[in-house]
Amino acid sequence: MKTRNKDKRIVQQLVAFCTVVIVFLTGCSSTENATNRNVAGIYLPGINLLEPDYKVFHENDTLTKFYFRIKSEDLLYTKRRSDTTFTANLHVKYELMDDLEQLIDSATVYFNDFGQNNEKKYLEGVVNLKTKTTENYNLLMSFYDANRDNYLKKKILLNRANVHHAQNFLAKDTLGNIIYKNYLSVNDKVVLQRSTNNYTKEGSLKYFHVKHPIAKPPFSESEKDENIVLTPDSAVTLSFDSINNVEFTINAHGLFLFQTSEVIKEGPTFFCFQNNFPEIKDVENMIEPMRYITTKEEYTNLMEAENKKLAMDEFWLEIAGGTERARTLIKEYFNRVENANHYFTSYLEGWKTDRGLIYLIYGPPNVVYKNKDYENWIYGEENNIMSMNFVFYKSKNYLTNNDYVLSRSAIYKNTWYRAVDTWRSGRIF
Repeated sequence: MKTRNKDKRIVQQLVAFCTVVIVFLTGCSSTENATNRNVAGIYLPGINLLEPDYKVFHENDTLTKFYFRIKSEDLLYTKRRSDTTFTANLHVKYELMDDLEQLIDSATVYFNDFGQNNEKKYLEGVVNLKTKTTENYNLLMSFYDANRDNYLKKKILLNRANVHHAQNFLAKDTLGNIIYKNYLSVNDKVVLQRSTNNYTKEGSLKYFHVKHPIAKPPFSESEKDENIVLTPDSAVTLSFDSINNVEFTINAHGLFLFQTSEVIKEGPTFFCFQNNFPEIKDVENMIEPMRYITTKEEYTNLMEAENKKLAMDEFWLEIAGGTERARTLIKEYFNRVENANHYFTSYLEGWKTDRGLIYLIYGPPNVVYKNKDYENWIYGEENNIMSMNFVFYKSKNYLTNNDYVLSRSAIYKNTWYRAVDTWRSGRIF
């Protein structure tokens, strides 16, 4: 796992600055209902500009910490006429609400960073929240780039009532850097800290060697296979040390689940997919997502080819009819694969999910309505009879909070084959 001491210093400086300039707000404010607002930009790379990563950690019985990081290249650095330095200005606001969405507390943190546009570094910070162990909360976080006049809002459920929930654990690397993404690489080491509310002295690290099939076409009569029931291939008991930490190594591709209760099957989950994930670089990993636009025979020939790179190139050249068009098709198709991995990864790679399936073949939707239970995607103009409408319902899955199931229907059959035929005719759908 790559880490940088420079990033560590940035974290410390930012936390110190945030502590000084925090401003508490009074009064009530309303929260906009996302179902009434088109949020299609969340699935358009580069449109949001601000793409913060975050982790929630219930450190003890009264304190919840919201850790976040933002790429400095996502912020606009400007300078005043009288100044020679470039500065980014970021406002981070939180609104803590009860489960009925009544405002309990709110605050805004202002901070500056000195640097240059397109500089490669992370800005990290933490917001402290006063919470109770017996309550669940709704947290609305707003990130505002003042120089660009651009903002992003994220709504997060804080699960305080269940001490075995993943939010009661904080994963770090061996240098103390927070692990924001739960997909890791082989040989990565994880230091897992538990909340002091969880009094268990040990936990079980379970390993599942699983390979899930790709999503079925949107017109398939079977909406989803039976509920996920996984049996671990191995399990090891780990004891917490005196500072509430356990350490382990991701030693294979697959799924790792850490549990402190065998009754409540929840806990932090870590995934180890192919190398370089979410990027697609190996030829074999490029062939798998092509299954959506290949015949069974074509796919088998690609997978069994002695020279897979040559076989894949020949496939794209044949459907494109020329080198330049083939390059354009390949670039767009695999950009969508990587974007799907970025947006939709759950207990399996993003491109294998129902949302990944639709995104890969149809592209980013024109309209997205989203709430806590479902997402509604529209391709084309809203309320137009010729537009396509896909609804994804959130699935209760103890392995991930990002699992959505498409409501399948036979009405998608014609549009699906038309989209696939478009790709196979050498044109981007």
